[in-house]
Amino acid sequence: MLSVGCKLKQNTVAAPEEITINDYHGFDTEVGWTYRDDGILDAPPSDAALLRTRYVGDGVLDMRRGSRWADAIPTAEIVFRLDGDFSIVGWNLGPYAGTGDLTLGNEPPLHGQSVQSGGWFCSTVRRTEVETYYAFFDDVIQFQCSGGGGPEGDWTFAKEVGLVAFDGVDYSLSLVAPW
Repeated sequence: MLSVGCKLKQNTVAAPEEITINDYHGFDTEVGWTYRDDGILDAPPSDAALLRTRYVGDGVLDMRRGSRWADAIPTAEIVFRLDGDFSIVGWNLGPYAGTGDLTLGNEPPLHGQSVQSGGWFCSTVRRTEVETYYAFFDDVIQFQCSGGGGPEGDWTFAKEVGLVAFDGVDYSLSLVAPW
């Protein structure tokens, strides 16, 4: 007796990720972060060196240096815009200061996407591991940006946390605590 069987061919193409930048940027009226900007990852920072950060609405991250945000010295600010793209529109961050409309990435932010505007270029990377003083993060969206007119470097956002790192040419931020 001869027996013949057929096997159904299964589609092995992965479905596209269903993600949104809203899952990663962390912009909520009740959220804050603590960063260090000294470039050191293996020693605890002093309270006076910490950047206490709060999301104050309208895409604005207000950063203050000191032990408590309420009485700390205003030190830095980053203003983001979220519409069909995710952009930086204002920054006063270490050696970088300016305004403009610098797109980091598209919505949804998928691996391999890139945006270019004038001399500004950013590419989106997913599934990379990033270490901060606080932790290792592996579910991140990283925008690798270069070109004139803005804060060049790698902007890294972790799922349900927000901005966890910025690694620039002349300046860096590293998450110390997600509060």
